[in-house]
Amino acid sequence: MQTTTVQANQSWQSAGVAIPSGVSVTIAYQQGGLWTADPHTNEGLPYDANGCPGVVVPVNQTSYPITGVQMGALVGRVAGGAPFLIGDSTYTVLSATGGALELCINDDLTGQYGAGLADNSGSLTVFIYSTNTPPDTANPLVQEPSQVSPGVPLAQLGLLQSLIGTWTNQNLPGTTSGGPESPFSYNVMPLPQVDPSSPTGYILKNFSYYEELTFTAIHGTAPNRGGVGQQVSFTLFYAQRVYFAEGPNKDALVHAENGSLLLLLDQTQPLGPYGNGDLPGLGNLVVQNSVPPTQQFNLVKQVSVPHGNSILALGNYAGTSTQGQPVIPSASPLPTGVNTQQYSANDPVTNPQPALTANPNQVLVNALALRPCTNFLNLSLSSANGKGAVTNIGFEQQHANVSRYDFNYWLESFDGTDNFTQLQYSQTITLQIPIGGQTVVFPHVTANTLTKVA
Repeated sequence: MQTTTVQANQSWQSAGVAIPSGVSVTIAYQQGGLWTADPHTNEGLPYDANGCPGVVVPVNQTSYPITGVQMGALVGRVAGGAPFLIGDSTYTVLSATGGALELCINDDLTGQYGAGLADNSGSLTVFIYSTNTPPDTANPLVQEPSQVSPGVPLAQLGLLQSLIGTWTNQNLPGTTSGGPESPFSYNVMPLPQVDPSSPTGYILKNFSYYEELTFTAIHGTAPNRGGVGQQVSFTLFYAQRVYFAEGPNKDALVHAENGSLLLLLDQTQPLGPYGNGDLPGLGNLVVQNSVPPTQQFNLVKQVSVPHGNSILALGNYAGTSTQGQPVIPSASPLPTGVNTQQYSANDPVTNPQPALTANPNQVLVNALALRPCTNFLNLSLSSANGKGAVTNIGFEQQHANVSRYDFNYWLESFDGTDNFTQLQYSQTITLQIPIGGQTVVFPHVTANTLTKVA
């Protein structure tokens, strides 16, 4: 990636970039730069990379790089080839042969029809970067070493074993929706920004996304011994990678996460290290008067996010599915005590889908309307339950402190059995952001619909 400055009073200028053959490269005008190709037009005011408003180059004036478009627009070419219009948006070029990238203003380069470049002034800054390539989501993110004995304790995991495998965004059967190009997903994310361009003290970075999520079970358990009883963790590890499905950074990694799901079972405590007292070998003896402990919550989600956040969320697991479709609750991402006008504004960069911003969980409802399920299993967890907690590094505590985490899984079947092939989820991360001398609470809501692929 690099920036280059394009002068208005010069002909074709090297961008300092050699575009490889067959590699997609994006060119983007960076706001702020202004120039003019004729001081007698546009009331003498300069303009951006779109060119002079209302002045179109006649098709017969061929000393301009491109005719039939606005005079003074930003244009480019590769290896001296045919010019292309860039303007003030992004332009992606894919050259079969490759070559040097050149840029210039769309003006009379030879002075055939007037002053040409001689009366031009100003310059523009251009950002040039390789276009993102879609990730390969065909392979599991995590995989346990194979081991015949001991095996994975699937029976103790109950219906949680249905999570084991890899889940990605896939088109729903018979449709063109659900995959990476049109996922049933949405993310509403506020970001603090203290700048004259954001007088409310924050901006939005909302988008649809696609992901890969892999669960794997370990070949054993993690017992916690209390003296006269023990609580045993039957464990799923998971890893998640999330990518932009839309916007200028499409296909880039936006979120990575790993952690574990624990199903806790209360049991008596073995006698000695291995259930055989002090004798060699394994056994099933228990301590005298051993009593299984009783705890309020038997489901745990441990989350690690590389922003510097660690989360412990608790819930309960009933172990049976419910007939019919889940009732997906609405999720409002609106903060209180601060201007929220940008949540309803239609902005292609910060808020591309205002209707989904109003209720991100609508994407889950839309998926179920297209393909109704027959039965489902709901797993609900929160850091507000029991002794759950969220911890954050110092920077996050100061600028976007995560104070609470709430999460729902819906495992869904389409044949009336426990063959769960669709996973929907909604999570709300509560952010505390200091704005204007007060702390504003922002719900950061994320929802997606995934299909089991392996």
